[in-house]
Amino acid sequence: MRLLLLALLAAFSLQAVADDNWKPFPYDQSAFDYSGDKLRAAWPRLTRGFGSYPFPDADWVIKMASSHPEALSKTAAANGAFSGKPEEAQAYAAKLQEVWRKVFHGDFAEAKKDGLALGVGGQVPAMFAQVLYAMFLAPNQDEKQRLLEEVISYTDQAGPLLNADPIAQFGRAYAKARLAEELPVPVVLKRGYTSEIPKELDAILAKQPNQPYALALYGGYQAGVIRKVGKMVGRMTYGVSTDKMEQFFARSFRASDDLPIGHYEYANALGYIYGDDQQQKALDQLKQAIAIKPSTAMEALEVAHAQKLLQSAQQRTAQR
Repeated sequence: MRLLLLALLAAFSLQAVADDNWKPFPYDQSAFDYSGDKLRAAWPRLTRGFGSYPFPDADWVIKMASSHPEALSKTAAANGAFSGKPEEAQAYAAKLQEVWRKVFHGDFAEAKKDGLALGVGGQVPAMFAQVLYAMFLAPNQDEKQRLLEEVISYTDQAGPLLNADPIAQFGRAYAKARLAEELPVPVVLKRGYTSEIPKELDAILAKQPNQPYALALYGGYQAGVIRKVGKMVGRMTYGVSTDKMEQFFARSFRASDDLPIGHYEYANALGYIYGDDQQQKALDQLKQAIAIKPSTAMEALEVAHAQKLLQSAQQRTAQR
């Protein structure tokens, strides 16, 4: 199912490969070297935000190919990278692992290009790289929104097959949530994000009840709705509440307390709902975020973002 999802995207995704001119990762990348066997050894930590996510080795490639012959046929037709022969699996898996190395290292443009060129499993890290670039490095809001909307479009084309991969599924919900924060309420309602986001997060959590990223995003979604429409309308119309927000973040931290994004998302949520009443708690959350040693380029960007939020909050406090 996962391969079929990705193969269906291949036909239109490859057209985008040559169009990107992304700026490079702005920080030191030396700590994010996962060459050789380092990638497999670090994999559980690198993907801990997504719960249990399989390492893409040759055995996984063979298993998925034998389980989904239709996807295999589409894969072979798309780029010929893997036709189903066991002797080809190792080479294909090595290319896929290299794409993931580039994501974790912060080589986002290369990760997207090389991932889409695979036409199969590379679609997932390619779009993950695009979400990260959009969120942290896009030069302006218009480009950020365009890139996020493109991620949504890719997964929309796959229809119900989105449920095949938790990273693809989360990336789509995350893109919608970030857009929902910035777009006017009428636009968000017209696009259906207020119903789609919780539905997609529920689907993730039905399979992985303790996925930290999904739980934190759900908490942030609750707070974002309350911020825009208020507690009463939020509760009566959208089923959100401050209690649910707190519960989702608490569950996320119980699952994994060392993800920078969880702490700064919670800090933002506290500000949205409580304002200055929970200012110290929000500051403490930001301090926890910046105290985390990044394992990936993504986490380095998150820590840097948390640092900016903390500095801004401290400046506002000092001016009062």
